[in-house]
Amino acid sequence: MPTRRAFLKYLVGFGTWSLLAWNVILPKTALSISTRTFKPGQQWLKNPQVKLSFVVVSDIHIARMNAIRNFSATLNDNYNSKPDAMVVIGDLGDGLSRDYNTLNNELAEHKLEINYPIYWTIGNHEFYGSFYKYGLWSPKSFPNRETDATAIKRFLTLAGREKVYGDTWINDYHFIFLGSEKSRMSNMNYTDAAFLSDTQLEWLQNALKKNEQLHKPIFVFLHQPIPYTTLGGLQQGFVIQWQTLNAILSQHSEVILFNGHTHYELDYKNMVSKANYTIVNSSSLANPIDRNKTPIMNSAPGLVVEVYNGKVVIKGRDFLKSDWVSAAEITVPEL
Repeated sequence: MPTRRAFLKYLVGFGTWSLLAWNVILPKTALSISTRTFKPGQQWLKNPQVKLSFVVVSDIHIARMNAIRNFSATLNDNYNSKPDAMVVIGDLGDGLSRDYNTLNNELAEHKLEINYPIYWTIGNHEFYGSFYKYGLWSPKSFPNRETDATAIKRFLTLAGREKVYGDTWINDYHFIFLGSEKSRMSNMNYTDAAFLSDTQLEWLQNALKKNEQLHKPIFVFLHQPIPYTTLGGLQQGFVIQWQTLNAILSQHSEVILFNGHTHYELDYKNMVSKANYTIVNSSSLANPIDRNKTPIMNSAPGLVVEVYNGKVVIKGRDFLKSDWVSAAEITVPEL
């Protein structure tokens, strides 16, 4: 492990650092911030009262410096708590075969510790193989004989799915995974935004109607965020069809949408929206940044989600420190 980490170099790609700071935006009536104080190094133990618990991380960027360390720490932290699932919301690497090989090797090394399913969504960096030529960063020769189809195929091989979108049920709760079907390789104007086809959006409408119990939470995952005006300012959106997506999700107040992409730290202050559903950003496991866009060193943030009767509790956790993120806890009641 140490020699492999030393061999991996930090890969510089197009960033999302021009985004305005945001982390979680919720209906005002649904926001509850914890005042609990946490002692360093608390082990996360699964509460026996929960009906479902799962971990959410994003932007693991497995080839970057310390990324393997952070991902490994997450798997180690999960082992004793035994969540029902983990979801990784995109930007697994830079879309290269060697990134997927590195990730698969890490999963294989921890196979005895992973006693829960892992679900993946596609991010903008899954299409970044188009910026590499013979394994070296070469944006001038973009798209370097790459296509959206080949990039998606690599991701789907890891994810074990036939499409970038799909759904599953865990402990009778509905999980819906969305993902971009095109990148700037198809249209330079798409940049890093998600392209959701009419077919995917129609599928989403039908999938959301499958809930057997009214007001039961539905968990939706998409790497890129949609724009919203919050108390912290205007959040730039990265979904081309965001208005249609928002209109669909707004019909279901029980939806909790998890995004990644921005890398911003887990800080929920003044981040309340007028959305009819809940939106949560999950920072970056590999490269979190603060509100001044300064990298936060030696930190691997993500979320622990616990579902109880009548409420969903979402808590920030630093998996590298095996500790909770102070004040980064919200409660979403069933509506």
